[in-house]
Amino acid sequence: MKRRRHLKGQALIEYAFLMVLLATIGFAVVALAGGQLTALYQEVSYELTHITDATTLAPDGTTLSPGATPGTSSCPAGQTLELRGHKWKCK
Repeated sequence: MKRRRHLKGQALIEYAFLMVLLATIGFAVVALAGGQLTALYQEVSYELTHITDATTLAPDGTTLSPGATPGTSSCPAGQTLELRGHKWKCK
């Protein structure tokens, strides 16, 4: 009977260690990828609030009329313009 009680306590401690480990990993992932997650959230938020807009945004933040393309000089050398939703991005 004593052995059985000991194993129950051991399992509880193992589960506690596992939960602490998973929580630590979760916090580390959010801390390391926080900037990327924030940028992604801002892009999705912008797209949802401007879903009916016909205009697009250039990489420098200026508004372009429908169908217009910003100049290629707005991106650093070696990068190309890519339209993503309502925003032109340098890739």
